[in-house]
Amino acid sequence: MAFRHSEYPSDPQRYKIEQALDAALVFLHHSQLPHGEFKTQAAENAAMTKNCVCDSSPFSTAFVLYSISFENDARIEAMTAKGLKFLQAEMEGRGLWRYWSSRNDKHYILPPDLDDTACVSYILEQHNFASDNHDFLIANRRDDDLFYTWLAPRSGMPAKLKTEIRRLTRGSSLPLFSISGTLNNVDPAVNANVLLYLGECDETRPAIRYLVTSMNNANSQIDSYYADPMVFYYLVSRAYYRGVNPLIEASKTIRKALLARRKMDGSFGNALLTALAVCTGINFGEPRDTLMDSVNCLLQTQKRSGAWQLNPMWLGPAPFYGSEELTTALCFEALSRYIS
Repeated sequence: MAFRHSEYPSDPQRYKIEQALDAALVFLHHSQLPHGEFKTQAAENAAMTKNCVCDSSPFSTAFVLYSISFENDARIEAMTAKGLKFLQAEMEGRGLWRYWSSRNDKHYILPPDLDDTACVSYILEQHNFASDNHDFLIANRRDDDLFYTWLAPRSGMPAKLKTEIRRLTRGSSLPLFSISGTLNNVDPAVNANVLLYLGECDETRPAIRYLVTSMNNANSQIDSYYADPMVFYYLVSRAYYRGVNPLIEASKTIRKALLARRKMDGSFGNALLTALAVCTGINFGEPRDTLMDSVNCLLQTQKRSGAWQLNPMWLGPAPFYGSEELTTALCFEALSRYIS
């Protein structure tokens, strides 16, 4: 086993973590679908117990591949290779993705969006599969240069881009989005994921200022497609860890928010939120000893299967979405980076 180094470890906690990591990899390796996807579950309630069904999407796979990328292991290499093939197969045009996969009968309902496109493109880029899509993202901005969530043919776009977007969105609910006003949605978490992909550059600096201002302004309303603000903190922190250095200005506010959410035993309500909090702290350089209780909570809540409990991570029509695979991958990231 890749993480079991000694039958008589000199560091008991590290040994427990290594065993937990190994068990998590066993679960993820066995649960990855044959075509490379990691499952997404959709449910009607936050407990993910009411009408919980599989709902194929590339989004979960992008997050899982990111979270397991911090370790080297033959199983990780195999899972990553299969996952990348799935993500590449779901690409449309010159590098665009929509939330529901081509294996989902709802695939064409939603247009391509910047959340899925940015997260998938980043993972592919990290494995030397670059997408020729920067012009789409840059053109899909508001007058104040913040990124729209939904890709649409917008005024001011080059004619060639408009034509390609019209082709890709034909048959989708884009007209209804326009009527309802949803088409012009600007979401802070989506902008954080775009920053993860594009990094700091002239075109993204307004989005960076927007995120910092939103975090540091107590009166700001941080609406999001995600089920808990903890997810937003994680997304901001990983964009910072990727090299968007000005986001450090948001770290004090995020750390204060985490401290207020932290329970006496170090947990944050469930395994998913606890893992997100640990990863966020690590991304912002939090001392490891301040995370020990939270890490111990993760160790105590792992199932015999190697998985952690299913909890919702984002919202939509269902309205709750997540999976054991997604929670487990984030717990894997938290534990592996804690001992790295």
